Amino acid sequence: MMKYILSLSLILLLSTGFAQTGEKLVLSLEKAQELAVQNNYNLKNALLDVKNAEYQVDEIKSMGLPQISGSGSFSNSYKIPTTILPGEIVGAPAGTTVAVQFGVPFNMTGTVTMNQLLFDGTFFLGLKAASEFVNVSKLLTSKSEIDVKEGVLKAYYMALIANDNIGQLESSLKNIQKLKDETRAMYEAGFAEKLDVDRMVLSASNLEISINNLKSQAELSKKLLLNSMGLEVNQEVQLTSSLPKFTNTNFIENYGLEFSTGNRIEYKLLEQQQKLNELDLKRWKMGYFPSLYGSVNYGTSTFANDGSFGDLGNDWYPQGMVSLSLSVPIFDGFNKKAKMNQVRVSISKTDNSIAQLTNGINLEVSQARTVYSSAFRSLELQQKSQELAESIYNTTSIKFKEGVGSSFEMITAESDLTNAKTNYLNALYDLSVAKINLDKALGNL
Repeated sequence: MMKYILSLSLILLLSTGFAQTGEKLVLSLEKAQELAVQNNYNLKNALLDVKNAEYQVDEIKSMGLPQISGSGSFSNSYKIPTTILPGEIVGAPAGTTVAVQFGVPFNMTGTVTMNQLLFDGTFFLGLKAASEFVNVSKLLTSKSEIDVKEGVLKAYYMALIANDNIGQLESSLKNIQKLKDETRAMYEAGFAEKLDVDRMVLSASNLEISINNLKSQAELSKKLLLNSMGLEVNQEVQLTSSLPKFTNTNFIENYGLEFSTGNRIEYKLLEQQQKLNELDLKRWKMGYFPSLYGSVNYGTSTFANDGSFGDLGNDWYPQGMVSLSLSVPIFDGFNKKAKMNQVRVSISKTDNSIAQLTNGINLEVSQARTVYSSAFRSLELQQKSQELAESIYNTTSIKFKEGVGSSFEMITAESDLTNAKTNYLNALYDLSVAKINLDKALGNL
């Protein structure tokens, strides 16, 4: 049991903030998983990543909507610019010039401009890619949820095992204390030695020490469970579910023999990555097509002369313009070609990653099935060992009470029975974890 507890202290030390609650928490396994999904910080961040990806889609969409802006200005040309014109236009001799000023000192203008993207193939592909990236974020959220549920399952089972081990030792302590009282009575009656009594006292003391240690470990296991759920680790908790039962009737020998790698989140993520690569390739290809933009501009102005500032705003002079802008790529120095070749390399690499992952999943499932089957066989053997230890204990107990057995034999039988029960519980935990790992490998968790 110690090998499952050693790392708990370190994990708890590394944990960060927790939700606060002062109430006693009654937890079934299903409730624990539900609360973990609600409160786990990694999962919360994954859900925020989905929101962020959706907002990025909105950002790209906005580029295809009308872009409207307004502006206003006021100017005072306290020195109106002077322009030199040929003198002939005012009747002066040929070859002479005349200095003239155009405009008035005061000018106020208001303008509204609307720009609209009419066609740009890269925009529509970028929008599609952003939508696909939302799917990537959702898959990553699903992966985080699977990891959270896996952690809660294992932590919950560990806490149950710790509680059951305490129950086993307390039962053994009760038996030893009863035998100790009976042995002391036999000693006082002259039918047993003081050594027999001392052995019983020592055995009971050792069991009490083991129980206290297990209680500390059980408390630590519950804190690990609460930590994996993102809850306050010091609150009281009561576990209501039991360890799963495994028998020959419900054990499926060929469980997981047929499966699809497409069930795994990791596989779906690579498929989604390939979709993004293909969209990226199309985006660069669309870069060879022209892009078309439209613009509408409308404004109005008012003017006033020196000494007539109050006339500003009396008369308004509107102006407007509609324009189209066409951009045609002609030669980019083979930039887009180089970009497309880079994307093609990424596509090939992703194909290789998919093939590698497929082999890895097949190996992982094969190993998980082997461990699962082996763990079940071990559980069967431990159950037989427990039954044999119980039989030996019962026989030894009868012999001891009849005075034909020693206290050493009695203590040994009690110890063997306790160890057999503990080994059975640990084998049950190993099988439960093996089933979790197999389900995760199959993509069924």
